[in-house]
Amino acid sequence: MELREKILRTSMDLMMRIGPQSVTMDMVARECGISKRTLYETFPNKHNLISDVIKYNQQQSNAKFNEIFEQAANSFDALMGVYTVAREFIRKTSPVFIADIKRLYPEVFDEYKAQEMNHMLSLARVIHKAKEEGLALPGIKCKIAAFILTNNMKNLHNMQDFPFPEYTVTEVFDGAFLNFMRGIATTKGQEIIENFVVKNLLKKEEN
Repeated sequence: MELREKILRTSMDLMMRIGPQSVTMDMVARECGISKRTLYETFPNKHNLISDVIKYNQQQSNAKFNEIFEQAANSFDALMGVYTVAREFIRKTSPVFIADIKRLYPEVFDEYKAQEMNHMLSLARVIHKAKEEGLALPGIKCKIAAFILTNNMKNLHNMQDFPFPEYTVTEVFDGAFLNFMRGIATTKGQEIIENFVVKNLLKKEEN
């Protein structure tokens, strides 16, 4: 792995865990096992680093999603693959990650919002394909459905207002996503969802 990618990966892990505000250039250099001088030669300041981290994360996400879409047997399988990636992001990422970027780096946040819109439009296209495959109900408005799902997932990342502390953010995420999918699915689509739950989520609970 080249130095630049190592720095980006390390910075991303740190920022997801404790938030961009708490991450210092000293911390990044130490975690990467490099000098601060080497770090600043690669990234002249923290703002530049955070901007490139967001872009790097987007590239990695797009690569994962493209792989999922290429290998999926149908659009619901693809959506379940995207859900699995998003679930891992929710599980690993502190709510302050986005809050810090929005408050401290508005230009970077604008880039993040543009990426979010692209993801939402891609999601709408997948839902449209699901209708053509007979997996999603024909009356579903694809862009509206994609908007609702995207915003629900985003809002769930902040658990402050959730009244049942016995549930983790991941469990709430599972319930919200799967109930949404069941709500738009035909009988054929329901079978795919329940097979996924049995093979993936129920097995994890048993282990």
